[in-house]
Amino acid sequence: MKRIRTGIARVFWTIPAVLLFVLASSSYAKDDTVAVRLEKITAPVRVIEITDEVDLGMASYVESAVKEAEKEHAVILLHVNTLGGRLDAAIRIRDAILNANVPRTIAFIDKRAISAGSLISLAAQTIVMSSGSTIGAATPIYETGEKASEKVNSYMRAEMRATAERNHRDPKIAEAMVDESVGLDSSYGITLPAGKLLTLTTEDARKVHYADTTAESIHDAIAAANIQPAEVQTSEEGIGDKLIRFLTSGIVSALLIMIGMAGAFYTIKTGHFGTITIIAVAAFVLFFAGQYITSVAPFIAIVLFLAGIVLLLIEVSPVPTFGLAGVLGITGVAIGLFLALAGDLRTLTPERMVQTFVTLAIALVGVLVLGIVIVRYAPKAAWLQKFRNLATTADTAFYATEGALLVGKHGIAQTMLRPAGIVLLDNRKIDAVTNGEFISPGTAVSVTQMRGNRAVVKAIEEETVIQHDDRTPEPGDAFGGRLPRNL
Repeated sequence: MKRIRTGIARVFWTIPAVLLFVLASSSYAKDDTVAVRLEKITAPVRVIEITDEVDLGMASYVESAVKEAEKEHAVILLHVNTLGGRLDAAIRIRDAILNANVPRTIAFIDKRAISAGSLISLAAQTIVMSSGSTIGAATPIYETGEKASEKVNSYMRAEMRATAERNHRDPKIAEAMVDESVGLDSSYGITLPAGKLLTLTTEDARKVHYADTTAESIHDAIAAANIQPAEVQTSEEGIGDKLIRFLTSGIVSALLIMIGMAGAFYTIKTGHFGTITIIAVAAFVLFFAGQYITSVAPFIAIVLFLAGIVLLLIEVSPVPTFGLAGVLGITGVAIGLFLALAGDLRTLTPERMVQTFVTLAIALVGVLVLGIVIVRYAPKAAWLQKFRNLATTADTAFYATEGALLVGKHGIAQTMLRPAGIVLLDNRKIDAVTNGEFISPGTAVSVTQMRGNRAVVKAIEEETVIQHDDRTPEPGDAFGGRLPRNL
């Protein structure tokens, strides 16, 4: 019995001893890690600004600055003061910092590192915070404040955890910045009840070993991080970075899509390849170049878009497709534009989804408004006349007095009739429509009746009809063709 009591006593005293040893080891490990992060280094310092909104232009700027720092073998100091921005841009910046082959990376949080800014800051090996600063609140949300889908939040949690682990910080702290269900007990140095999202103040960040030290300016941060700078240089945003930021902004993207779509519509419907076509091509090139260079538009987006354009050209050619090429073409163009704006679907936050649809909606509305303006003012504006395709412009001046005399006359299809188009009759170009047949240019036709200011025609020889459309014929449009029906 005595031996049993002795054994129990040994166990009783051994357990606290082991716990104390583990706690001491844990504390020592943390302190040792901090010491490593603050080890003295003599090297030039390159300051990279992470201020304002995190966007694709910033990602391009940071990647260029990191390359310069690697060439100089310089310490990178991120001057962070941001409320966040695009998740895909933040991930690119995070990867660039983690992969940087430099002596050390430092994040100086000067006021705030919220949302995407917190992910960028955690990528740095050393974190310095000014007094009154905050870091955290990294849950992706809608502009209305509604939480994003679990898929997006799961991705963000994993990114935050992995980034924290990479630099020997407690991953649960990072996870609590994304997921309010995590919660923290007093063993972490701070208390966070479940249901609350974590945002750390400067003092809280020091307690949980997320902030290594404090400073009130960039030069103080360099000194506090134990860096002996041979030179301090701030990376400026280059012309290329500014151009990319300009081209990838929402309003400019919408404008480029609008110009490209309007020009493509004009070209496809009239078959007139000229100034407007060149402008449309240039607009699409600028749009896709900006999105592709910033790694937003995947290559498949460009392939789908080009395939859609080719299918639309096939649809308006004499090749019979019975509307299938047109439907597939419009689908390809729409998906290509969406993917080019949305980017990596894994990081597609609700906010960026809304921005994508808003950009496309603005472009579509712009095309409609532009079309109305052209139809209303083009015939009266002398400077717009040079953009008109005279081969597909009908002569309507004589309709009021001589329209009825056209019935029974023969002419030649000037453009493709799908089923609307232009017919050359008595050396005059006349708006015409068939009863559903598709007729190629150069086919002899006869006028069967007048429907307002439009002649209803049929092919004189039935074998020249290349496609029959038994649906109710539509009046077509002013460009000599018919728009696709609503699906």
